[in-house]
Amino acid sequence: MLRTAPLDWTSDDPHLSGNFMPIGPEIDANDLPVIAGRIPPELRGSYMRNGPNPEFKPISYAYPMDGDGMIHAVRFENGRARYRNRFVLTRGLMVERRAGRAVYGGLMRPVPVDPALVGPDGDPGPLKTGAFINVLRHGGHLLALHEASPAYAMTMDLETIGEWTAGTAAPIAIGAHNRRHPASGSMFGISYRVSEAVVDLHEIGADGVLRRSQAIALAAPSMIHDFVLSERHAVLLVGPAIFDVAAAEQGKPLLQWRAEMGMRIALVPLDGGPPRWIEADPFFVFHFANGFERGRDIVVDYVRHQDPGMGPRSADRTPPRAHRMVIDTIGLRIAADHPLADFPTEFPRINDEFEARPSRFIHLPTLTGTLTMPDPPSASFNALVTLDAETGAMRRHDLGNRLAGEPVFIPRPGGRGEQDGWLVVYAFDPATQTSDLLLLDAARIDAAPVAVIRLPQRVPQGLHGHWMPD
Repeated sequence: MLRTAPLDWTSDDPHLSGNFMPIGPEIDANDLPVIAGRIPPELRGSYMRNGPNPEFKPISYAYPMDGDGMIHAVRFENGRARYRNRFVLTRGLMVERRAGRAVYGGLMRPVPVDPALVGPDGDPGPLKTGAFINVLRHGGHLLALHEASPAYAMTMDLETIGEWTAGTAAPIAIGAHNRRHPASGSMFGISYRVSEAVVDLHEIGADGVLRRSQAIALAAPSMIHDFVLSERHAVLLVGPAIFDVAAAEQGKPLLQWRAEMGMRIALVPLDGGPPRWIEADPFFVFHFANGFERGRDIVVDYVRHQDPGMGPRSADRTPPRAHRMVIDTIGLRIAADHPLADFPTEFPRINDEFEARPSRFIHLPTLTGTLTMPDPPSASFNALVTLDAETGAMRRHDLGNRLAGEPVFIPRPGGRGEQDGWLVVYAFDPATQTSDLLLLDAARIDAAPVAVIRLPQRVPQGLHGHWMPD
């Protein structure tokens, strides 16, 4: 049965307030009003975006690593749009629904769960697999993704099927970010282990069936949220964000920052060969835009963080910046690493058709002075920037006092160029408490939107999504 009632709790946590506050109702709405511009008639498919949306007031909450999955989908057809949202019915969420309250802790404060509450089919915890970080389609399967745990298979109508097995006998653990090889069509994904110094690299064929897995030894159990793929390598940037189970058992955060361990970069040949390692000074990466090979080098476009920033915000902490790193694969060294722009950002995206191939344009959200709300929490953005990583040229679309999220590229049917298409993004107006879906011309995002579509309910700030063409 659909949930129709609003949530009955509030929180002082800035990442559970304002437009970060979760919503309760699951609804369907047809023929959404277009309040500016027009929907391109050739647009046919669905834009889906996932996000943390705890149904019950959390015992412990660390954005963006805790919550329940809620997917928001807008489908386009014949110049019209319709909306649907649904919770991902994970085993952990079903345990909490039976209990009528939150029973799991969070990444920074795991809580043992009473086995009587878990039952024979629940998530044993102490952390809950919320399947809230990403949503994508591969091999005919729509997948709601979490972090180093089983994905949940969904129908295109957002009904939950269950844990995904990738054609094997049991669910496989996989990460939130997965990369598709442009030649084979295989999807590569990673899954780290909280209590072992190992990360698994999976290759899942274009048919959605697991082809092989490779275990890569690490210096310590490490959180690796994302990675990049090139034509011949998977590139893992393993920062010193270390899982410490013993510390968690003493009531301390499970995730510890150990800067003295430095950064280690693995070049993993896709033919199954052993990884080669490069040492560097400590920093952290949540998200990559792209990676590709250029002669003997691998070019990596990413967002660089001083550290994971999971604790209290420091006034002198360097905001995350877009960077380009050049790795010399022969000399095993970082040949160059420089900022691409001087504005704070996260959630970088490209035209996914250029993944693991040479690309120039990165689409980034950022924060400008036109956002007037006081002291916005981290991951608050109100502008989109298209950055040419080769020339440094930029175009910007400033939304003023409205919050935006991750921009996703929609290729134009029959289009050819890297910028031939649209950007799609949710935008929230705190003055009217309304959410819109914006379509922007990707090559001219500083122009007026191609279409502004009013949504039937508020869409909270979320995480990652994809375009699924028909």
